[in-house]
Amino acid sequence: MKNYLFITILTIGLISCTSEKALLKNSELSTASIEIKGEKAYVNGILGKTFYKRLQKALKENPQINTLILQQIPGSINDDWNVKSCLLIYKQGINTELLENSVVESGGADLFVSGKRLIIVEGAKIGVHSWAGSEKAAIEYPKDHDEHKIFLDLYTTVKIDTSFYWYTLKAAPAEDIHYMTSGEISKYLGSKIK
Repeated sequence: MKNYLFITILTIGLISCTSEKALLKNSELSTASIEIKGEKAYVNGILGKTFYKRLQKALKENPQINTLILQQIPGSINDDWNVKSCLLIYKQGINTELLENSVVESGGADLFVSGKRLIIVEGAKIGVHSWAGSEKAAIEYPKDHDEHKIFLDLYTTVKIDTSFYWYTLKAAPAEDIHYMTSGEISKYLGSKIK
């Protein structure tokens, strides 16, 4: 009985943290780590408040960092803190790079597009989908609703056309993921890719 109760509590805890399919299917992943190698910082894991604090500290202690290599990022557990991370790397002029085996999803895609310059190696995957709150999915809110503002402001600041935001909402529902095609990457992110 105790084992069953523990599993139930664990499952409820995971669901209450996030509804993202990628995070639920791989609960072994933890808060994103940062490994520094010269001018590059390698990032793996889930984004949120702890990652923001780690990123802030890493950039302060290693002013030579000019590129974040995003490897396996299944999303974020807090949009507000993830947006802070996005704005931090953009304002510091940090580039973002995806390697051939990189997979960035949801909030990880937001972090990637916030780089000053975007570098993508063939084979990398960028997964996007709609977000969903406790009441309804993003697509159910009118376009001028305040719920969209945090993302529209972010994309405007980091110089990504806001059409990318509306595209992500239609690309896949919150419980699924869509990996961008090369044509979609070129259409929505092309102006920042080098």
